[in-house]
Amino acid sequence: MILYQGSAKPLYEQLKDIIIQKIESGELKPGICMPGERQLAETYNVSRVTIRQAIGELVNDGFLTRHHGKGTFIASRKLVHNLGRLIGVAEELAQENLTVDCKVICKEFGQSTVEIQRNLGLGSGDNVYKITRLMITQGAPLVVNDTYMPENVGYIVDAFDLSHDIIYPIIERSGYKLSYAEQRISADKASPDEAKLLEYKVGAPVLVMKRTTYVESGQAITFERSVYRPDRYEYRIDLKRSLT
Repeated sequence: MILYQGSAKPLYEQLKDIIIQKIESGELKPGICMPGERQLAETYNVSRVTIRQAIGELVNDGFLTRHHGKGTFIASRKLVHNLGRLIGVAEELAQENLTVDCKVICKEFGQSTVEIQRNLGLGSGDNVYKITRLMITQGAPLVVNDTYMPENVGYIVDAFDLSHDIIYPIIERSGYKLSYAEQRISADKASPDEAKLLEYKVGAPVLVMKRTTYVESGQAITFERSVYRPDRYEYRIDLKRSLT
């Protein structure tokens, strides 16, 4: 591929397009170190200023990642989730044909907070079951997931190996038919505990998903808070325009 000096499209944008195409085609695979500025400038016959601008924007867009003292590397593929499907965090990652390492950070029975009570429809004295898991894909942490459920459901789920077994199917096999969920997505800052698990900076932006899942009767059965690294994950929704 060559760059067109007379094109209306700036050279750095042409170079970005070429690199993105090579990444998406698999020619440039995650973890590969990019050639240096001098080599790229000679390959594409452009200035190092052009190379620097293209590489900088590719880093900002999440296609490349810089490691101080080591170089610039092809970033791990960002996961994209289409909204509208009721599947759990682990189910979603498994359907991407990725190797998922699920680490159980803690699981316990305890008192519920006001937020959990409100989302699960519990009383102030009701206990809940909580499990915290860290999902790792492509060798890097992606999401910290806290799942809460009523105590009676927790006793069922707690009997399983939650580093391998998926929560939604466990609940459904136990006679609860999941029906729908309410989900809210927002931005927040990584807490010290979240940053440590995600290998991220304290206070850096994170994507937060809160979801309450209901059974057919309308009773809430799980409440989740999932914290994602935004440089590795995004949500997508397809919209259709209707004039009627």
